[in-house]
Amino acid sequence: MGYSIHYQFNADNRPSDEIRSILHSLHHQAQALPFSWVDANVTELKGKDCVFSPENRTSLLLTLQAIQHDFATGESIYPTHLIGFETLPRPGCEGLVIFLGQYCHKENWMATGHCKTQFASQPEYGGIANFVLAHTLVVEMLEQTQNLGILDNVFDETGYWQQRDLRCLVDRVLVQGVRQAIIQILPNSSSEFLQKLQRQLDELS
Repeated sequence: MGYSIHYQFNADNRPSDEIRSILHSLHHQAQALPFSWVDANVTELKGKDCVFSPENRTSLLLTLQAIQHDFATGESIYPTHLIGFETLPRPGCEGLVIFLGQYCHKENWMATGHCKTQFASQPEYGGIANFVLAHTLVVEMLEQTQNLGILDNVFDETGYWQQRDLRCLVDRVLVQGVRQAIIQILPNSSSEFLQKLQRQLDELS
């Protein structure tokens, strides 16, 4: 349980070099955002290395989210070629994995993933301000995939992606407190992302 954002990417059957370029561009953009952490490098895996294994700690979430499921047969389908990276938007949030995989039964590079953000609202992680940051950071990253032409579908359980209305995430009466808490969480940030978020908060005042 808990609010999540579900997403699908489809980059068609583009050459591997172009897929690498897309993922490196997204990785660069993720590093410029106030994520808690971003993988130091883009990971590229082939063959058996794409198969999820709990022992493989370096790409655990990447290979886990890359698994596709055939619900008719119960079969787990692993990619044969996988390029991507992991991030943690904010403490308490699930990891956000940005990747594209090529599967033996399809030529297209694609991905299906999700990120649960609601638990970032727990007091020990920073409360509602931390949740607002987590959720809007995930949306910001998905916007970047849309700009690069690989975003196929998004379903946001809060409705924020569809409406771009912060009232999906925070009650109007809490706005001032959220604004001050965000400033405390990110005291030195002057990024375009944060400026955009502050404008949205101002519109609710």
